[in-house]
Amino acid sequence: MDATHRDAMAPGPRAGLPRVVHVSWRVDVALRTSEGANAMRPSVILRLALDDGSDRTFECGLEKFHELREATATMVNEMEWASRDAAAVREIGARARARWERTRAGTTSGEEGIATKRNARCGGDDH
Repeated sequence: MDATHRDAMAPGPRAGLPRVVHVSWRVDVALRTSEGANAMRPSVILRLALDDGSDRTFECGLEKFHELREATATMVNEMEWASRDAAAVREIGARARARWERTRAGTTSGEEGIATKRNARCGGDDH
């Protein structure tokens, strides 16, 4: 896990839903059922331990599990992209701010420099 994920998962005051602190899973395969329809079809059981002390357990078929896995991977990728994009925007803003400050500081001295050059071409201040 990289620093971005560790920082995002760091404990601290926040609002919203409880965080997942531990995940356990298993795959169950029913060899025989009363209906017969689900025989030999695996199901995935996920247990989520939350930071508020509660547990949530979910059971889903293999197809739904793959949908969940793919959606989670997509969400993580998009969060990483957004994090990089936000960092880039902050960096661009800092560079623009620094450039603006240099421009503002240079405008005063630059105007004096232009006036001095003009005076020098005109032969001094008496023209």
